[in-house]
Amino acid sequence: MNPEIKLKRLCQRGNAAKLIQRFIADRKHPLGVLDGNGALLLGENNDADRYPIALADDAVLGWVQGEPDDAVLLTAFIVYMAQKELESKLLAQETLSKYKELTLLYELGEKIAACMDIDELARLALDEARLLLPSGPDFQLGILLTEQDQLAVCAGLGELFPVGEALQMDGITRQVLASGNTEIVNHVRQDPRYQACAGSFSEVQAMLCAPLKTRDKTFGVLNVVSRSAVDFSAAEAKVLNLLASQVAVAIGRVHLIRERVAQERLQESLQLSRNIQMGMLPTAFPRLNQGQPIDLYAYMLPAREVGGDFYDFFPLQGNTLLIVIGDVSDKGVPAALFMVMVKTLVRAIAKQHTEPHQILAALNPELCRDNDASMFVTLFLAILDLDTRKLAYSFGGHNPPLYLSRYGIVSMLPGDSGTALGIIDGIGFSSQTLQLNPGDSLLLYTDGISEAMDVDYQAYGEQRLCELVTGLAHDSAQELVETVIADVNSFTTGAEQSDDITLMAVLIGPA
Repeated sequence: MNPEIKLKRLCQRGNAAKLIQRFIADRKHPLGVLDGNGALLLGENNDADRYPIALADDAVLGWVQGEPDDAVLLTAFIVYMAQKELESKLLAQETLSKYKELTLLYELGEKIAACMDIDELARLALDEARLLLPSGPDFQLGILLTEQDQLAVCAGLGELFPVGEALQMDGITRQVLASGNTEIVNHVRQDPRYQACAGSFSEVQAMLCAPLKTRDKTFGVLNVVSRSAVDFSAAEAKVLNLLASQVAVAIGRVHLIRERVAQERLQESLQLSRNIQMGMLPTAFPRLNQGQPIDLYAYMLPAREVGGDFYDFFPLQGNTLLIVIGDVSDKGVPAALFMVMVKTLVRAIAKQHTEPHQILAALNPELCRDNDASMFVTLFLAILDLDTRKLAYSFGGHNPPLYLSRYGIVSMLPGDSGTALGIIDGIGFSSQTLQLNPGDSLLLYTDGISEAMDVDYQAYGEQRLCELVTGLAHDSAQELVETVIADVNSFTTGAEQSDDITLMAVLIGPA
């Protein structure tokens, strides 16, 4: 509706009034300007014809009374002035309307900036939408978020948008989600997309739908529907799109913050798990300088926060020491959990058996039971008699340790490599023995050493390891381990660690 134009105000103020008065005064014949009720505003009454002052199809504002030539000219001038007045008022009205819209959007931005709850944020947005968009009993609004092939109502005004329920997606909304563009459909029943699928909006006559989107994805819509015929305007679509943009940014920010918090919590949990896992590995190593018959040292570095490699050693009856190193398939948390189970079972079963192959044979069925993840572990398990220096050992699919004789000669421990545990139930294992001498050393390792990759994806390899330790002088197990680790690190400089690394060295003391 056009703003109201008062003829009296137009003709009796400012430059327009002066021009009209001068025009009337310069005419030979009398002229008069009358308002809509026939009252004289300017000039003088006369008996000449009246010419209506009107804007387009609007009601008559008044008349000009006088001789035809003068009256028609004055009428045209007043109509021109009225049109300018109308344009000025329309511009002012539009400016005020835009100012109100921007103010409301700014206020909404301040409100949602402090809101961390998506449901509350959506309710705030709908409250503002009611002030910016058409309202009435036939208009309903909803904010819907994608949930598989449906839309879940996050906030709604009207029974068509029940909060918390999932709606079947109509063809128009599906198009908005696919294209990321706002749609105005004032006659939905004539739209092929709606005809193909009306979804949950079978009673709707008109629809205005704006996407909720960030840079990388569209995750919902802000929907305005009407049960009665209505013509949504482009201006209303623009307002809805601006509102949807603010809501989308706010929801995206909430999601990002939640993801960051969840990631931080996960990192904290993984760090705690790492501390727990590392705390389960023994660090009180027997040392020759402390009067022990052997010198032992071990090192373990997971490729991730937690890993599946482990080592362990503990005394058994008869002054013997059980030594074990293992590598669980996969990496990360699942491997770490499986590793804990293996380590716990080894300690429990070792109390019931005296030979390495017996321990592995009893351990294997326990790992096969309820192993839905099909995880497995390779093990090397040995029992060292500290009095006689006799080593009995058994392989469970693990790579053979290196035997470093006191003369500097390096060889791999011989024997049947066996089968990894947790794969096949009922398999057997064998044991071998080796007589160690004072000054001899053993180097146990996982494939995180031999398969460590450099920047060109070349493996460190067992040959390089053997060459490194051949003739290597070392006074302690720790020195031997640290020399190997330093060489592996030098080889892999610049490359990402691809697997868990575990290394254990045993140095036999003097007689």
